[in-house]
Amino acid sequence: MIRDPRASPTTPSYPGYPPHSPYVRRGSPPGSPAPKKCCFEHREATRETFFCCCYTCSGDRTTSILATLGVCCLVLAYTILGAFVFMTLEGGMQHDTAVAASKLDPKGGSVGTVPTVGELRTETVDRLWSITENLNILYRENWTRLAAEEVLLFQEALFKTLRQADGGRYASGTAYYGQHVHKWSFSSSFLYSLTLITTIGYGSVSPRTSWGKLVTIIYALVGIPLMLLYLSTTGDLLARSFRRLYGKLCGVGGPKPQCPCTNPVRVPVTLCLVIVLAYICSGAVLFHRLENWSLLEGSYFCFTSLGTIGFGDLLPGQNAEEVSLCACSAYILTGMALVAMCFSLVQDEVIALLRYIGAACTRNKLLKARDEEAAS
Repeated sequence: MIRDPRASPTTPSYPGYPPHSPYVRRGSPPGSPAPKKCCFEHREATRETFFCCCYTCSGDRTTSILATLGVCCLVLAYTILGAFVFMTLEGGMQHDTAVAASKLDPKGGSVGTVPTVGELRTETVDRLWSITENLNILYRENWTRLAAEEVLLFQEALFKTLRQADGGRYASGTAYYGQHVHKWSFSSSFLYSLTLITTIGYGSVSPRTSWGKLVTIIYALVGIPLMLLYLSTTGDLLARSFRRLYGKLCGVGGPKPQCPCTNPVRVPVTLCLVIVLAYICSGAVLFHRLENWSLLEGSYFCFTSLGTIGFGDLLPGQNAEEVSLCACSAYILTGMALVAMCFSLVQDEVIALLRYIGAACTRNKLLKARDEEAAS
């Protein structure tokens, strides 16, 4: 409808159109929903601009406690299933390798047991002493040449011992990594399954059988999305519970904001960092008692595990194997949920900051447009 030039200048026009637009704004049909006004249209929107309802939100998507418990039980049952599967596959491989390794000799084909690294080192030292004792007059060149030959023999014997025991991984029913020994027991298989679906993946422990490698692929394809679901649900539930607790303790809670996109209680980012650091320090003390690691080594192991880095240079289960492996599994499973909670809280703070910036930009544009309209 064309506007009459003789009409009152106060006739409303479409927002965004030039102030002298020839079109007037039509009224909404009866029964249509009321239009949403920007938060800056309200007189009370003067301070908490990140509560602005100009930004659309998807509503309340919180997860119930029963659904979260169901996901936790599902992850636990899936990890236990993986522990039994890998223990069956790789445990049988250990038994067959132990029988074969007991019939090998690192120096030839005679029947005997595979000597340990300590026994090879002791024999090499004894032969070096015999060389020194048999030489009446010591010459540096002669002694160095004979000692180098013995060290070379020791190196070849050590390499052959590890290689004959199935690629240097298995000997006498164990798997070598570094200077320690890993056994495919239920607790170690449970930890392997857990590190597999959490993508930590300690590289020093891996399946050796063809079926073990195939099952690892299938197990990870199903387990990794399940773990992501676990982190999402538990992180959301813990974040809501912690936010509610923080509001009650600090008296931060207030009236519910008009916009459902926002949370009435804001948890500081520094508090989230303190929680993560405190959990890492507690894990350092735990592994200091169980594994006799230093506090720095324990903190390093906890950080790389919770960060899903998993270098594998430090592995639990060397002193109290069953207790240490079970404690490590519980620590990782709980810590991943705690980290997900802190990420959720930090994400809320980042979103609030972005809303504040966007609201400030929108307010400046509206004020500028109003000033230009008033000036014209």
